[in-house]
Amino acid sequence: MKHIALRKSIENIKGRVENFSELNGNIAMQTHILAMNSSVEAARAGDSGRGFAVVAQEIKKLADQTRENAQAFSREVLKTVHSAERDAATLEQSLEQSEGNRLIQQALNLVQLLVRNLFERTADVRWWATEEALCAAAGDPAPAHLQRAAERLRTIHRYYTVYHDIVLFDLNGGVLCSAIGQKHAHSSAHLASKEPWFRKAAKLRSGDEYAVSAVHASGLHGGRRVLAYATAVREGGRVDGTPLGVLTVYFDWQGEAQTVVRDESGFTEDELLTHRALILDAEHRIIAASDAGGLDLPYALPASGAGETPRGCFHDREGRLTAYARTVGYQEYDGLGWYGVIVRAADIANAPVVEPG
Repeated sequence: MKHIALRKSIENIKGRVENFSELNGNIAMQTHILAMNSSVEAARAGDSGRGFAVVAQEIKKLADQTRENAQAFSREVLKTVHSAERDAATLEQSLEQSEGNRLIQQALNLVQLLVRNLFERTADVRWWATEEALCAAAGDPAPAHLQRAAERLRTIHRYYTVYHDIVLFDLNGGVLCSAIGQKHAHSSAHLASKEPWFRKAAKLRSGDEYAVSAVHASGLHGGRRVLAYATAVREGGRVDGTPLGVLTVYFDWQGEAQTVVRDESGFTEDELLTHRALILDAEHRIIAASDAGGLDLPYALPASGAGETPRGCFHDREGRLTAYARTVGYQEYDGLGWYGVIVRAADIANAPVVEPG
């Protein structure tokens, strides 16, 4: 960055002036000592050394004047250098604050992009749960009904590639049919009824409501990382109908999130070498990273007061600048309390350290 190069140039000039002043001072001191020694030798020589004594005295005066001039030069130049240092520090602080604000906005834009996308998933699951074929299969899981429901799920899945799978469960968590058209290995060992989001979905009082999981490795899908949105399939497809089963859409987090944080972060390929984009969940665990590293590990952020929507930036002990912003949600979707985070590589010497609380 240009302001960093300016600061280093000023430091270089300061160092050169200080070295020059020290060198001149040493020369003046050596000359002064030589003149004093010459005066002593001239005095010992008596009358024959008087002429040399005058020369020695003039050399001493010249040495003293040289030292005074060097000191005056050093004072004046260093005064200017110090002023430039203060101006450069002020400029650097202003630019760093501006950069921090830019990265905060970028972090917010990143998490909001995901949140707006996931809001549509809440609409999808509630809409598809009213499909006649799904209601029929959940109410009467006869082979013909299940076949028709599976066909509908496969058709939906063909055009909605953000989903890894769409599954119709019975109210006990058993798989009735699936969009991916294959048997789920040992599905009985992975009954969805064990999951809090499934139990919530099965007990929802209205078809307008939904449940959502945390990002997790799905045992039903070989450990693939997904985000599940679920709602009850109701009798007659009515909002107030009796629950018959649970429809769950499995957003392909493993495939989609990496694309978003890397390709939609707003960074060029060169900037991605010095910047890292992250998505954190409400517990500040890394659930997506542009470099695919540190998944599920905690990431320290400063503590915030009650009721605040935290956003800000800080330098860590290694000098990295971290900008963060918590989602503000989208319409009725609260965004699950997720955070967007941008981390810039350390490139500022002596950057102030702000410890996350």
